[in-house]
Amino acid sequence: MRIAVLDDEPLELSRIRETLLSALPADGQPPHLYMFSDSSTLMRQLKRETFDLLILDWQVPQISGFQVLEWAHEHLSPPPAVIMLTAHNAESDTVQALNAGASDYICKPYRPAEFIARVRNVLRHRLPNNSESPKHLAFGRIVFDIAEASLFLDGRPVSLTPREYQLALLLFKNQERPLSRQYLYEHLWPREKEFVSRSLDTHVYRLRSKLQLTAEYGWTLSTIYGYGYRLSSIESLAHELPET
Repeated sequence: MRIAVLDDEPLELSRIRETLLSALPADGQPPHLYMFSDSSTLMRQLKRETFDLLILDWQVPQISGFQVLEWAHEHLSPPPAVIMLTAHNAESDTVQALNAGASDYICKPYRPAEFIARVRNVLRHRLPNNSESPKHLAFGRIVFDIAEASLFLDGRPVSLTPREYQLALLLFKNQERPLSRQYLYEHLWPREKEFVSRSLDTHVYRLRSKLQLTAEYGWTLSTIYGYGYRLSSIESLAHELPET
């Protein structure tokens, strides 16, 4: 889980960080937190990295948190979930943020327990990878047996390494969503300090072959230059084409 927090007050950033690390998530794995004190730096990072959640202070100098929210919904497809965490407590501000695409709106000073509950609620609704996953997940010819950590293609088991299985499950749960290399790396190699790009590329290459993730079989596992990878179904891509 990757969370970006924007606030121009260092003490507030530190407090938010401590609150999130002390209580998220329920499975004991701490989230990857990225703290930003200015919007420009965050927006540059959003162009090349995947985040599951943005927590934005509205009143940030130069580019406000609300403007970051609008920018994310205009330029990122799909945009990450956004929680506005701000001293703006007027009803009109709340309505404006929610109408612009915010998933929730929390006024400062926040109560830690309520803050965590709201964050968990947003992530539960937005993240496909959660503790409520069914025992089996089916994607056409491909079926995941979650309990056994195994995968079947046309009813036959596919021999995958544990990391190949994890990558496949992550890609299928995030169909149509661009996933940055760093995002994939942090999920697949969480204990390794240095990222070896060739290892990720090799795993993607093997999955394309083993799971037949090609246009002939209804899938595209595409490389996004300078960013990462995206798994899409041919059917969903066809729906995106404009009518002629």
